[in-house]
Amino acid sequence: MATKPETGESIRRERRFSLKEIKGKAFEGILVAATLVGIAALLVLFGYMFFDAVRPLTASAEWYLLFFATLVAPTSAFALYSRRHPAVRRMNARAFAAVFGGLAISLAAWVVFSATGPHGLLLYVLLASISPLAVAGYGKYVERSMFVGPAMVVVTLVVLLWTLGSEVLVFALFDLVGLLFGWIPVLGSLRPPVAPSILVTAVSTGGPTLAVLLYLLRRDSSRRSFAFVPVVAALSGLGTAGFDFWLQPTVDLLPDWVAYLGLVCLPVAAVVAVVVARRAAVRQGLTAGGAVIAGNLAVGVIALALSVDPSFWVVLFSGAVVPVGYVVGDAVVANRKGRVGLLGPFVLIGGVLFGALLEDVINATGPDTWITPTLLLSTWNGIEPTQAGAYAEIVGSIMIVSVMALMSFPVGVGAAIYLEEYAPETGPAGRFANFIEINIANLAGVPSVVYGILGLALFNNFLDFPPGIVISAGATLGLLILPIVIVSAQEAIRSVPDSLRRGSYGMGASRWQTLRNVVLPEAVPGILTGTILALGRAIGETAPLIVIAVPVRTSTPSGLFDSGAAVPLRIFASAANAIPAYRKGVLAALAVVLLALMLTMNAVAIVLRNRYQTDGN
Repeated sequence: MATKPETGESIRRERRFSLKEIKGKAFEGILVAATLVGIAALLVLFGYMFFDAVRPLTASAEWYLLFFATLVAPTSAFALYSRRHPAVRRMNARAFAAVFGGLAISLAAWVVFSATGPHGLLLYVLLASISPLAVAGYGKYVERSMFVGPAMVVVTLVVLLWTLGSEVLVFALFDLVGLLFGWIPVLGSLRPPVAPSILVTAVSTGGPTLAVLLYLLRRDSSRRSFAFVPVVAALSGLGTAGFDFWLQPTVDLLPDWVAYLGLVCLPVAAVVAVVVARRAAVRQGLTAGGAVIAGNLAVGVIALALSVDPSFWVVLFSGAVVPVGYVVGDAVVANRKGRVGLLGPFVLIGGVLFGALLEDVINATGPDTWITPTLLLSTWNGIEPTQAGAYAEIVGSIMIVSVMALMSFPVGVGAAIYLEEYAPETGPAGRFANFIEINIANLAGVPSVVYGILGLALFNNFLDFPPGIVISAGATLGLLILPIVIVSAQEAIRSVPDSLRRGSYGMGASRWQTLRNVVLPEAVPGILTGTILALGRAIGETAPLIVIAVPVRTSTPSGLFDSGAAVPLRIFASAANAIPAYRKGVLAALAVVLLALMLTMNAVAIVLRNRYQTDGN
């Protein structure tokens, strides 16, 4: 059969189709080129900073050969092997998270606890835990377990936030009473430190407990519950007040390492016991928790026998050794497939130690880097660059970022949950919710210096806080990232399909059960992604800290209401130093330290995000 000749219309269609392909390929090429330009610009920037901080050209050829033979080659070979075996790759990721994540968390906890002192933190944890424990006991008593979970979360957050606020407001109230009614003998003598301390503790723990338990009372019609709820609330408030009166001197008399046992060891042991009990049995969980406590006690006794302060080793054992032991034990007993992946971090650490040993044997010359133990563990020296240390700034940054995350993440996620799941869509309340959403979206683009002015007006001028204290710096940066956290959490919750919600409602679940068991597990990866971006923006901010007068000091903060320096401010001050070594080498090393802090902080959120993504898949 003869084919029909191509007409002019078909030729034009073919040309038109070819032109569309050319446009698509050209657009794709532009996108690839733009991506490569951005990556190249970042590589050039980080390359300049790395060369100034590490100075790799000062190392000898023997050192590079040793570095390749002991570190690069073994770790690369193990990485290629684990990449070909999915089970080994997953176990390798867990091992790296346990070893290096536990080590980073342990060191961060140690520097913060050692700066602020463990005794006050231990007392605060003991008192703040009474309210949620009272809620849990109430739930067990009346057998209304569906309200225990959200009630414990709410009361814990309220206790943590209200305690800080009440400490300021109650003391200000006593000052006002003493000023206005000082002529009355009784009222004028209420200012001794014991009375406000007892009142602060009673209000901050008994008040939220009373409110939450009365709310739970409305959900139960039992008469015995009516008599039980006020008793528990009163005992919680008065009991914590009494504890604060007589427990404070007792806690202060404890040795530091015993305080660290209560502050670090007991929570870690409780978490291990709960995790093991859920996977195996209650008896095995109690055994695992007891093993953690026994191991910490053994570490303390051995350190005392060697005339060494056990405090650091107790924190290191609880935060680093226990997670590694749990992962290794789980791989050996329950998850044997891919247990070769446990060797990954130890291959890396062994390569570093073996290379350091051979470096002294063959007299290889390493790079003359500015990133030294002096920079990480010493105080600042503005005259001799090789003696410049940023330990106080590192501790201050960790404390500020911790306060920022603790204040912004719960509030931001809670606001996003309300706006997406509970806020009405119509009526005056719906219009008000839309007004709030519009303003939140606009606040996400406000310059950071404006938030510094807001922090100055709110904390320094209105609340009369001292300039540059940790709590005001962390809260100011928390306000800075709060709109970003809210918007990202809203988008993550909004991306959960409505079919999952309807299926949960169809199974008879309540709104809270649907939110807890269906919506939040699906939205957590997106929420943590937005949180990572927000924290990455805030950790390097300098303008808000300058506005609220955070000082450039050489001592670590002793608490949340003490002034503390930050690494971005030290970088800013080093740029104006008259000595060239500060403006080039020390500044670049401080920038690398700041990036390391940011990456470590983001790594924790990334591990949690990947864990939820894996569970979801």
